[in-house]
Amino acid sequence: RTKSLRFKDTLDDTWKQLDDATKLIASSHHKSIRQVQNDLYIGCGLLRSKHSKANLWNVFCWKKNQDKENEHKSEYLALSNEEQVELLTEFTEWKETKKTGVCVTAKSKINDITQTLKAVENELKSLHCCTGAESILYSTRGSTDVPLRGVVFATQGVDNFMDTVMGIDNQDLVSKMEGFAVQGMKGSAKNHQKRVSNKRTEMRDIINRKLQECTGDTGAKMQWAHYFRNIVQWYQVVVEGWPDQILFTNLSQVSSALLDLQMLCNRWDDGVTYWKSLSDEEFEKLRLEHEEKLKSGAIIDRCHCTQSDKGMKCRSAAIPAKTHHKHYKSAETIEDSKASDEELPDPAARDTEPPVPGDDFIPFDCDKALADLDRIFGPAPMLE
Repeated sequence: RTKSLRFKDTLDDTWKQLDDATKLIASSHHKSIRQVQNDLYIGCGLLRSKHSKANLWNVFCWKKNQDKENEHKSEYLALSNEEQVELLTEFTEWKETKKTGVCVTAKSKINDITQTLKAVENELKSLHCCTGAESILYSTRGSTDVPLRGVVFATQGVDNFMDTVMGIDNQDLVSKMEGFAVQGMKGSAKNHQKRVSNKRTEMRDIINRKLQECTGDTGAKMQWAHYFRNIVQWYQVVVEGWPDQILFTNLSQVSSALLDLQMLCNRWDDGVTYWKSLSDEEFEKLRLEHEEKLKSGAIIDRCHCTQSDKGMKCRSAAIPAKTHHKHYKSAETIEDSKASDEELPDPAARDTEPPVPGDDFIPFDCDKALADLDRIFGPAPMLE
């Protein structure tokens, strides 16, 4: 009787442990207790047995095995040890080929992730309703094998917390987290930055191409800083269908969220956002509205800053004349090769002294010169 009680107590403890394990597995994997019990063949699973539809071959084999005089029995008993080992080896090899495994495909991974995250979101919502706890959930793939987009979930109380308080876009955060999980710190920055840069380049090409098609000018390019002056006023065209939630400014200053940039690309491709040609009346109305906004200060006309020296006469700086430092290496004139070795007087002193006639100096005869002129040209006419 004592052994029977101990056996019963042991069974009760085992059943209690199994119940706790079943509840733990069901809660951690978001499965029902009945499903876990069926998978563990506990409870109602014990009452069910696996069966298949009877066929003629199985019935024939069963009938032959019921015969007392079975010819295979004597053959089995006559097997030697070597034959038994060989038969077991052959059967083991054949059994290996009949094993089945679970094929884990990318689709099954996506379904598993999606269903699990959905169950987590439901649990967080239930927890919020019961206790008021606020939660934020970010999930992304950890490898390139699964083509899954990042998932962002937040309860109602902290739905806009990251955007308004932290200044972080949820899509940017998920994209950087995906790059960090796949490529590390280098990928978290370059992966998102490269994708955003490529998308902005694609946007610029689309806007410029549409502008050239609308205006017929192959050299037309969008100018964000001087949009009204160089685009609207010059070509009489305007952008229509730009989304209200995105600021109409240079693409480098637009939100770096890939979803917003992709949405802009799709709107330009689909024709929702386009260049519209303006008539003279529409342009005049738009010009008046633009001037009113300028006067009221709603918009600021971008122009170059006024130079600090405006209105002042430019004067060249007084630069003193450079002192002549050239040194003469030889005398100005050389009269005789023999005198080259003698000391020459200073040129400045020679210019100030009066000339002294030398031995070869011939004096000028004025009377002789006049006589020569009379002989050549004749005597001068007499004046009355």
